[in-house]
Amino acid sequence: MANVTNEMILQAVKELSAQLINHKDETNQRFEHMDKCFEQIDKRFEQIDQRFEQIDKRFEQIDQRFERLEKEIGQIKEQLTDLATGQKILVEELFNNKTEIKRIKNVLNIY
Repeated sequence: MANVTNEMILQAVKELSAQLINHKDETNQRFEHMDKCFEQIDKRFEQIDQRFEQIDKRFEQIDQRFERLEKEIGQIKEQLTDLATGQKILVEELFNNKTEIKRIKNVLNIY
């Protein structure tokens, strides 16, 4: 009877051992699957990081273009201001010349 009980206990231990080994194998497989998932996620993050770096470079290029445009617009403003000042001087001179011509004509008409 003791032999039968010992055999039953031994059989139960073997079954539990097999179940634990199966459970361990399943758990390892799940962890391997999770590791693969994390590797994929890491790759995706690397791709996203690369995209952000590209976008940062593009923004830097755009910023440089805007700076150049601002300088060019500043130069154009200065040129337009100079042109307007020159036109104002020419208009004043023209007015003075016309006034002088009128004055001379009036003087000549009097004599």
